[in-house]
Amino acid sequence: MSESDRGRRILLGVGGIVVLVAGLIGLFVGENSAGESITLLGVVTLPVSPVPMALYGAVLATVALTALFVAVEFASRLEDRDRA
Repeated sequence: MSESDRGRRILLGVGGIVVLVAGLIGLFVGENSAGESITLLGVVTLPVSPVPMALYGAVLATVALTALFVAVEFASRLEDRDRA
């Protein structure tokens, strides 16, 4: 196993844990919320209950981490290209 493969596996593992934690936090927020619904960016109305909030948290964390991982991969490839 190469060093980059090992690093990718570690980052994916950490990312998975972050997504699970975000989902659990969303579950607790939805359980303890006093409101009935929230409007996101004036476009989508989301009911404030445990399951939708958990899904929202998990999806938001997944999108943010995917963008971060893509940026790191892009920068890594640019650096490798410049070395060659």
